[in-house]
Amino acid sequence: MSLDYPYYEELCRRKHRAAWWWRIGDTLYYLGLLPAMFAIPGAGFAFVAGLSGFGWHWLLLSAIAFGGGAVVFVVGSSLKGHAYRLAERDGILSSEVYARGAGDGGTEVK
Repeated sequence: MSLDYPYYEELCRRKHRAAWWWRIGDTLYYLGLLPAMFAIPGAGFAFVAGLSGFGWHWLLLSAIAFGGGAVVFVVGSSLKGHAYRLAERDGILSSEVYARGAGDGGTEVK
């Protein structure tokens, strides 16, 4: 679960269109983050595979996975930023949402 999920819940509660942008951005954020993270240690294994005679194409695949994942990650982050700007333009401030949620005994976002 994202650390800013309470903000998404507030957007949904108010039926704000920024909730849709947040949801798409959050999904792309994690869909890009995971392959980019796994491609880094995968490059080490691909290098060893290349030296062992299994072919260097694994190193190319690792580089493509990292590059593609990084692009998707940046797009997702940008969409979440767009959602925050849309909501803040209409008076839904993330700082107020987190300040209210911190005292309710639930998950605290600091």
